Amino acid sequence: MASQFKNRLVGITILVALVVIFLPSIIDGKKTTYQQEFAATPIKPELKEHSQSFTEESASTKEQLVIENQQNETPENEQPASEWKVEEVAPTVVAEEPANKPQTAPAVVAKPVMKTVFEDPAWTIQLGAFQNKANINSLLKKLNKAGFQAHTIPREVMDGQLTRVFVGPNVSKQKLTDMLPRLKSLTSLNGKVVPFSPIAP
Repeated sequence: MASQFKNRLVGITILVALVVIFLPSIIDGKKTTYQQEFAATPIKPELKEHSQSFTEESASTKEQLVIENQQNETPENEQPASEWKVEEVAPTVVAEEPANKPQTAPAVVAKPVMKTVFEDPAWTIQLGAFQNKANINSLLKKLNKAGFQAHTIPREVMDGQLTRVFVGPNVSKQKLTDMLPRLKSLTSLNGKVVPFSPIAP
């Protein structure tokens, strides 16, 4: 009995699989696909030669029209050609400059980029580099309370990120050097005077 059931189950499974595979193609019917054919682009376009043939009649009629137009355009105050006086003028010789003479382009004056360069650089005191946010904030409060201008780089203090603490800047290196003993007694840190760069990371 079990083998008949297995045979029927296998048969039904095969029929369902065949229906799933072939039924969509039977229902959809014949699929038509549209492919647009592209013409191959020629490497060099073929040029049509235009041959213009002029006949003597058309050329002579054009000349007659030009002569008639010139006669019609003569102003009223002009004298007839028979009354004109012809003066002989000696030909003047003009020395021609060579046509292949290279022309020099006018010099382009580049405007220098204006940079703010100070003759005396500014200086600052680097007290140290720290990672603990709480320690950095307490050090900054202590320095600001004592009257020092303290700042950090990067400006936003984050826990676990290396942050440098600076005092200054000042144009006088000597003034900052004189502050070092006071800072050491206040913070017990040995700072060093370094050049100040407002853009430094």
